[in-house]
Amino acid sequence: MWQEQAKALFFMEKKSIREISIMLLKSEKSIYRYLKKLPEYKQEKEKRKKANSQKRKAYQKQWDRQNRAERYTNISGESIRREHDVAAMILSAERH
Repeated sequence: MWQEQAKALFFMEKKSIREISIMLLKSEKSIYRYLKKLPEYKQEKEKRKKANSQKRKAYQKQWDRQNRAERYTNISGESIRREHDVAAMILSAERH
């Protein structure tokens, strides 16, 4: 029965609803409706949400370390003046 397969794929193999729908040839909507009825669905959803949030924060920190350090190493009077001129042009542009 596809419901038992969907349950196993979602909770044990940690597959997404989209992946399950492709594997079982069922619509995402019907799989979501079935899983939503299960009592442990809410807990699993919160766990995944928390894990994705932590993963995203780690990625952002890593990206910042790689890309932002180089940006601010060569600050000089000329670079500040150039940034000021660009900002002034943007702010003074007509908005029509």
